Amino acid sequence: MKQLGIFATLTAVIAAIGFATLSPATAEAGDACVRKEFKTEMVKQACKDGGADKAKEVMKAWNKEKAIKSCNQCHTKLAPSYELKPDGLAQYKKLGGK
Repeated sequence: MKQLGIFATLTAVIAAIGFATLSPATAEAGDACVRKEFKTEMVKQACKDGGADKAKEVMKAWNKEKAIKSCNQCHTKLAPSYELKPDGLAQYKKLGGK
């Protein structure tokens, strides 16, 4: 019985150390962004911080803030590459994006 208690304690300690060593970037990062060159600081930072899911999240928030109803206003294709329309970046900058 005593061995079972020691084993359970040891297992709990090892599990706690394992969870503690996960960095926030490892724990939160989703799929990496397909694009490796960025024309906007916002998306570049989002991709660095949390991958494609984070980039999508910040762009959706941007769209809501700027009253943009559809991602297709600036993008010709969406996931995974999110190709821009010829005037997509100009639209972004016109609305104050950097």
